Amino acid sequence: MGLSSLSSHSKIGLIILAVLLVAVMIALVSIVSLLIKLISTSRSDDKSEDDSPLFADVAYFFEKGARDRQEDALYISHLDDYVDYGIIACVSDGMGGLKFGSDISKMVIDEVEKLFPMNFYNSEDNAEMISKISNKVYGRYSRKGGATLVMVHVFKNKMQFYSVGDSDIILIRNKVATVINPKQNYSKILIKNLTLEGKTTEEAYMNKKGRALVDFMGNNNIRVNFSQKPINLVDGDLIIVCSDGVTDAISVNSIQNLIGSNAKKTAENIKLTVRQKNFTRQDNYSGIVIQLNKYNY
Repeated sequence: MGLSSLSSHSKIGLIILAVLLVAVMIALVSIVSLLIKLISTSRSDDKSEDDSPLFADVAYFFEKGARDRQEDALYISHLDDYVDYGIIACVSDGMGGLKFGSDISKMVIDEVEKLFPMNFYNSEDNAEMISKISNKVYGRYSRKGGATLVMVHVFKNKMQFYSVGDSDIILIRNKVATVINPKQNYSKILIKNLTLEGKTTEEAYMNKKGRALVDFMGNNNIRVNFSQKPINLVDGDLIIVCSDGVTDAISVNSIQNLIGSNAKKTAENIKLTVRQKNFTRQDNYSGIVIQLNKYNY
């Protein structure tokens, strides 16, 4: 009778112990699930913060150099459309010494404005539309003039670029300036050919025809340089879209020293620095500055 009673109590104890273990297991599972949910929510919030659009601070300068007239033209899309469509900024530099330079640069800008809003992710089609604008200019002016074009499209912390000719698109990150678009002039062709032949490239820089454009807006069936895939942008990036009158006066390696506290100050610094050079044959110099920041100061 005693042994039987002890066995019965043992069974009850084991049942209670099993129930307690199950309860502990359920509690642990609940705690782990809660922790996973909190971590997931935290990561989601961090990702949302990282993916939030950078604020675009935009300014421009538009100056006549030693030329008889201003032949540059520029366009900035409405900032009110920035969240939905991004911002497009472009500069067209009329080819100096040729007839209709200023008329063609203005026509190019007017035609680009008609393309807005553009499909950010279809850079190949956008480049084709720019080529068609050049054909349209060619049809009207029959190569009696021409212009360059540099353009950026900034959208959701990424950038696409397009260029024709020898104007510049400069990306400054961590105080390092980089020209991101290749120039389409004769010296670049000479450099490429000499390199392929295993020769020095000094001849390319000495050639008097080196600066001559091999492609420009107003030529027929041009080749448009464009980004094959979007360029990721980060907090603090600065973009300068400008005519070559700027980089002829200021070296790309020193232009980062002109960054100001905002886009307007940077634009003023660049403009005044070129002006103070006071070059006798200073080309017109125009540009658009886009400073990207995480916070809207």
